[in-house]
Amino acid sequence: MEAQGKNMMNDDNVSMTGTLNIVTTPIGDYSDMSLRAIRTLEESDKLYCEEFREGTKLLRFFDIKKDLSDINEHNETESSEEIFLELLSGKNISLISDCGTPLFSDPGKLIVSKCIEAGIKLEFLCGANSLLASIVLSGFDISRFFYFGFLSPKADIRKKQMKDFSASERVSVILDAPYRLKAVLKDIDEVFGERRIFVAFNVTQKSEKKFRGTARIILEEIGEENLKGEFVIVIDKYNDKHDDLQ
Repeated sequence: MEAQGKNMMNDDNVSMTGTLNIVTTPIGDYSDMSLRAIRTLEESDKLYCEEFREGTKLLRFFDIKKDLSDINEHNETESSEEIFLELLSGKNISLISDCGTPLFSDPGKLIVSKCIEAGIKLEFLCGANSLLASIVLSGFDISRFFYFGFLSPKADIRKKQMKDFSASERVSVILDAPYRLKAVLKDIDEVFGERRIFVAFNVTQKSEKKFRGTARIILEEIGEENLKGEFVIVIDKYNDKHDDLQ
């Protein structure tokens, strides 16, 4: 099929292929949705979402009447092929995830790779981003930073991952599952000691919280509260003048 796509791109009908729009959606506050993103969704021939419940909720809020198909970790290969064929037929497709930026720890890499190889036009519509919001709000030196992403769910592996970048001269950024904040903070306390960290919890939502200090201080501040939500942890770079690495 990829060969067929290349053949089509080499003839005089290149302009007949569609465009894949990678559309960033709000991470909590719907008013962060850009006018361009709304217009693009309205004008697309078809929309693909990560999960129907969140996709339907978004379209209903903005009164966008479009049929949705899904692309997720379970059907990414099949859906990517379907999208590719639709693009070759001239349809303009928009891809959204549950929130934030598609491909950023979400499905979409396969179809984007196929489009690049076949020369199909890609458009990226930027918007709210929890990573950028968190590193800016941290107040740390973010001229250079290391994005690790999601840690292992296993504590021993997770701590080893942390130790691997504990002496980095760059700010480090990690994510984890919504219910694992306290467990991750306990591991950070063990590995990073007195290192300054910043935790952005449910950024842009009504339940947004910001925590600053060492992991131990933040754990004390949280106390018995059972916080469950999206969070980003920003760890300050290594400084041998005040670090107490374990």
